[in-house]
Amino acid sequence: MLARMRHLMHNLPYHWACSMFGAVLSVGAQAAMAQEASNLPLSRHWRVCLGVPVPPFVTLDAKHPGFSEKLLVESANQAGLSVEIEAYPLKRCRQRLALGQTDATMAAATANNQAELQFPMQAGEVDTNRRVTKIQLLWIKRKDSALDWDGQSLRGGDADQVVVGTRASFRAATEALMKLGLKVDDVAFDVPQLLRKLAAGRVDLAVVAKAEMQTHLPNPEREGLQVLATPFLTNNLYLALRPGQSAARQAQAEAWWDVIGRLREKAEFLPR
Repeated sequence: MLARMRHLMHNLPYHWACSMFGAVLSVGAQAAMAQEASNLPLSRHWRVCLGVPVPPFVTLDAKHPGFSEKLLVESANQAGLSVEIEAYPLKRCRQRLALGQTDATMAAATANNQAELQFPMQAGEVDTNRRVTKIQLLWIKRKDSALDWDGQSLRGGDADQVVVGTRASFRAATEALMKLGLKVDDVAFDVPQLLRKLAAGRVDLAVVAKAEMQTHLPNPEREGLQVLATPFLTNNLYLALRPGQSAARQAQAEAWWDVIGRLREKAEFLPR
């Protein structure tokens, strides 16, 4: 029974609002506490669902939030909003967005994401000045592989036969890889599992965010792996909303995006 309770506690999502870190409560109770702490009406409260840790930007650790999590909270405060960050698996986050159970997430402005979510816009284009952060995606291969990337295409092998691995639901990578006509294996639960698949030869290459690589693979050569010299691409991440917001909520989001753009480059929201 004790082991079962520990398993359940380990798999509970955490919720934290404003500066009240560390407490694990029901969504309703945490939202109520956030409102009481901020003295803001529920109409100015936003729920943001984050599904994947990408240290140091997103940690999904309420006691040690990442730079982007801190930016979302502080920018919301300055925009006169309260924010509650929820942690669920990515697919669950998308389900919650579709059902109206959460209000926003962080996402790259890929074609599929733009069809499903609302991004900050300027003159008909996604407004890069109001991004939360940017991530660099790197190629990783086995040291005995001849594959290389010249910035446009793969060399050193038959591109039609190459299988590239990513972690599950990593649209910033999968959509770009598919656009190149590459075969994609996106079933790895997390980066360590993906790198084990690469080392075992179950995929030919892996695409990993630089921040994740530095966390999970500080010395790739020790594992018989190698990071290619030329990165795959750099992608912006945004606060992306569930479509169909009211005019009042849309105005709040615009103000929030503006503050994000103003605060983003401050030292406290950048890796050292």
